[in-house]
Amino acid sequence: MSRFEERITLLEQTLPHVEPAELARWREAGEPLLLVDVRQPEEAQGASIEGAVNIPRPKLEASIESHLEDPAQPVVVFCGGRGRSHLVAESLRAMDIDARVLRGGSAAWQEYCGGSGSNPNPG
Repeated sequence: MSRFEERITLLEQTLPHVEPAELARWREAGEPLLLVDVRQPEEAQGASIEGAVNIPRPKLEASIESHLEDPAQPVVVFCGGRGRSHLVAESLRAMDIDARVLRGGSAAWQEYCGGSGSNPNPG
């Protein structure tokens, strides 16, 4: 296993995660959260999560505070699957930001929503 894989595996075990169903419940309840797609803009096109702000990883730490309505609000970060979002969450938590990782990233969200990118209709 590479050092990168070892690091991501450790972060997967230690960082707080949000499951897609939990994120859907938060959104339906109007919970104040910031949803951030950390992929490059060309990656995020057409396969992001409705309502997410796209802040690519290289710019995120420097600009995240300008997107927060409340410094204490949770920030849910995601990428295509795993890796970048874990590194970003670790960095944001070091800045005392309540960052969590969407488990499985946009791929898991798309699967949960049936490919629509929007919250599934529970009714």
